Amino acid sequence: MPLFAQKTKKAVVSVLAVLMIAALVFTAMPAVARADGGLSISTSFPGLSVNAGKDVTFSVKVQNNSSSAENVALSVTSIPDGWTSKFTGAGSPITRVYVDAGESQNVSFIATIPAKTKEGTYKIMLSAVGDNGATDTLELELNVTEQEITQSKFSSQYPKLQGSSTATFSFPVDLVNNSLDAQSYSLSASAPEGWQTSFMASSKQIASLTIDAGSSQNLTVNITPPQNVTAGEYTISCSAVSANETLKTDLTVVITGTYSMTLSTPTGLLTADAYAGKVSDLTLSITNTGSADLENVALQAVAPTNWSVTFDEDTIDVLPAGETKQVVAHIKASSDAIAGDYAVSLKASTDETSSQCDIRVAVKTSTVWGIVGVVIILALIAGLVYLFRKFGRR
Repeated sequence: MPLFAQKTKKAVVSVLAVLMIAALVFTAMPAVARADGGLSISTSFPGLSVNAGKDVTFSVKVQNNSSSAENVALSVTSIPDGWTSKFTGAGSPITRVYVDAGESQNVSFIATIPAKTKEGTYKIMLSAVGDNGATDTLELELNVTEQEITQSKFSSQYPKLQGSSTATFSFPVDLVNNSLDAQSYSLSASAPEGWQTSFMASSKQIASLTIDAGSSQNLTVNITPPQNVTAGEYTISCSAVSANETLKTDLTVVITGTYSMTLSTPTGLLTADAYAGKVSDLTLSITNTGSADLENVALQAVAPTNWSVTFDEDTIDVLPAGETKQVVAHIKASSDAIAGDYAVSLKASTDETSSQCDIRVAVKTSTVWGIVGVVIILALIAGLVYLFRKFGRR
């Protein structure tokens, strides 16, 4: 073979070897699209598998390999129909990023995939354009699987509350729309006769609401029992009804009963008579006016100095709801009490409630001293009559 041909053959082989090495180096590079003028845009994971109805976030690196700083404009040049996206930096949406010479900046690219997206492979194209005209693009590939549809929910974290019949019971409930479409729900409650219910959202009373697909709404169900309700357990069934589904949740109210009583006398008269140093009896009536039984009803009294008040029963073990118990109070006035009116305060109490009444006690002069006075007066009159008769004759 001629020498010239041999040299030509070696040159061609050398060129092909260089091209092959360059191709290997290029294919080994990360997902960096065509760089121009020292500007590149890349991500470590350009292909992801995601579920429909979710957001997917890419960490994007913008590299400036030029000798001057760049104010790089970021944009989306291609995205599937119905999808939305944005670039963010430091938690805020951005359209540009400033990159010093020889430096890089990391930004986030967030794509929102509609819930109705069919399974398949989808592509998004990003673009970066520098001040000096340098451009680069980045292709992202998303393998989308359809969203798993689950039953919507209407539930409360605290479905059972307890209190007295005078309380209003507030149940926090969550209404979750797990369907693929927005739903308009009508709200209602089935409660015993006389009970009142209301649905609240953002401090407003509502009867219906609309919830977007995959979203939820926090509600409060207020339940007020009637005044004459007896102690017990009551269930209120709440419903959220849309065109496609009916959701129910049961809320339970446990009424512990009301606690109240009155302390008086059988006649209602709060007066009594007494004599100094003597014991006078006064009958009291204690009535349980609440809806729950009263236990350990204690009787107490506050009387004037040197007076004493005792009861034939200091404590009533149990006073059933609606019943009356009579107790006798023994009131002893001070031995040096003078005639007049005095106040004695009587009180019946339990841990839950109490009642008090004030008795006006009229202290009277003893009848013995009255008889003695009459005898003295009669003796004086008799003495005067005797003197007049004896000395009147003279």
